[in-house]
Amino acid sequence: MLHSYLSSLLTVTAITNVGSSPIKAYHNPIIPGFHPDPSCILVKEWDDTFFCATSSFNAFPGVPIFASNDLINFKQIGNVITRPTQLPGLAHTESSGSGIWAPSIRFHNGTFWVITTMVYDHLPPDDTSRWDNIIFKTINPYTEWSDPIHFTFTGYDTSLYWEADGKSYVQGSHFWQVRPMIQGFEINLATGAMGPIKDLWTGTGGLAPEAPHLLFKDGFYYLIIAEGGTGLNHMVTIARSHSMWGPFESNPANPVLTNANTSQYFQTVGHADLFEDTNNNWWSVALSTRSGPDYVYFPMGRETVLTPVTWETGEWPIFTPVRELEQGPLPNVNQNIPGTGISVGTSSEYISFEPGSTLPDHFVHNRFPDPNAYVISPSGHPYTLRLTPSKLNLTALEGRLAATPQTFVGRRQQHVEFTLEATLRFEPKQDEEEAGLTVFLNQAQHFDISLVALSPQSAVRAGYTGEPLSGNNGLDRYIRLRTISVNSTDLGAKDKVSRPAIIPFPLGRQQNQVKLQIQAVNNTWYAFRYSTDDEFVTVGWGVSSEVSGGYTGTILGMFATGNGIQGKDHAYFSNFSYVGNPNVF
Repeated sequence: MLHSYLSSLLTVTAITNVGSSPIKAYHNPIIPGFHPDPSCILVKEWDDTFFCATSSFNAFPGVPIFASNDLINFKQIGNVITRPTQLPGLAHTESSGSGIWAPSIRFHNGTFWVITTMVYDHLPPDDTSRWDNIIFKTINPYTEWSDPIHFTFTGYDTSLYWEADGKSYVQGSHFWQVRPMIQGFEINLATGAMGPIKDLWTGTGGLAPEAPHLLFKDGFYYLIIAEGGTGLNHMVTIARSHSMWGPFESNPANPVLTNANTSQYFQTVGHADLFEDTNNNWWSVALSTRSGPDYVYFPMGRETVLTPVTWETGEWPIFTPVRELEQGPLPNVNQNIPGTGISVGTSSEYISFEPGSTLPDHFVHNRFPDPNAYVISPSGHPYTLRLTPSKLNLTALEGRLAATPQTFVGRRQQHVEFTLEATLRFEPKQDEEEAGLTVFLNQAQHFDISLVALSPQSAVRAGYTGEPLSGNNGLDRYIRLRTISVNSTDLGAKDKVSRPAIIPFPLGRQQNQVKLQIQAVNNTWYAFRYSTDDEFVTVGWGVSSEVSGGYTGTILGMFATGNGIQGKDHAYFSNFSYVGNPNVF
């Protein structure tokens, strides 16, 4: 289901002007790509800036922080988790559903706070060691964040709230099969010491009450939560009470926000946060997938959407349904956000790996990297990124964990249609040593195009059926597309849905240098190509349904591996470029 900007103009949702801001159109998502479980605040003390945080799961650096002055133009200004010492357990997670879940960002008395949960998703839900709840802080969100304070709440989706007397409180949820209940308790933010845990609200009866946030307005404590699970039945519900501890009265209009049981392109709407702008207009951010009700092709996963909220004094908040094109009383356009990062959703990016530069803040690894495996502009190879092949490939041993670091770095896919290109110089001298580009959802779902050295026996195992080649030391070089998915066999050489392939790398040309390209030609197909001159040759195709699903979204990046043997031959990448189509979303 492909939506263009022009077609969406026909489905504008009209709302009443609130405050003094003029009504302006915008389109969702406001933070595209793998950015689920959003939490946002307005900080007037920081030049009326909005700050947002989203989940990162196994991605490192983790918990990206975004800033905006107008709610439309966001810039990633950094990450909360930038040092392995902050969260050593991230190195040992055992599934793509593990890692950082649902950060909540708040500001109080000059300090920024992020509270979140490190989840070991392979452990049973009733195992207390599955849930590691943590709090980070900083006085400047453009710099580094603290080491975490841990507290022993056996649950997830925690959020912070302060009373007028300065006391701090946490609201959190539990895995629904263990206890479907939102709870709250007082907390000492300096030590993690907790007061008595109290039941707050079970929700309206939907599956998995979670993602609570507590707000106080007009004499009421409002508790906003998610229900229905983070799939097609996802929804936002709300209750209120004159006491923080309840009893909470459910809004008769619940659910207040959902696209369940509709034909809308934006589905799975839920996990919302509420905040006010400088003109006293209310807004909500939530997660959503661009999947339509078929829920098949959505490789970017759960993204961040914005919708206006009308909230009259003493009344329940009224949410505007999430659509791809909306309008609301947005602040004036202001793109003057500090920092060197690019604007979120920028349609083109070119990285030259200039000497003295570092990897951008929005580039991520799968868990902690080996820092020695990544060198920008090494001696004799200026304007390149040198990767040292890791022993483990992107799947690793069983598609769930990685005992040692994988050499992989990339950026999130943020457009339905895009073209990714990079030039690779690589002289592999051992069997199965390879380097290339990937569309990576998780260790069990990824598409990899590479230059690889293979012995005749390895080439046959990789699906090569042509005449044997003569190469250096019994090895020959191939361009290979592997599609690792639930439908693939033979280590990605065969696939019932996608079209993997392996072809000899052309002889008589620059055998050590190749340009690789991945193109999302629509919301269904990825094309994988290579070039040794000015013409690209299509190697094979990947279907986006095979890299859709779960909690995360696709990362487009560079990798190098010895496929079970520690690699010795460096791969040099240059001219990394990403060009997205901003008119198709």
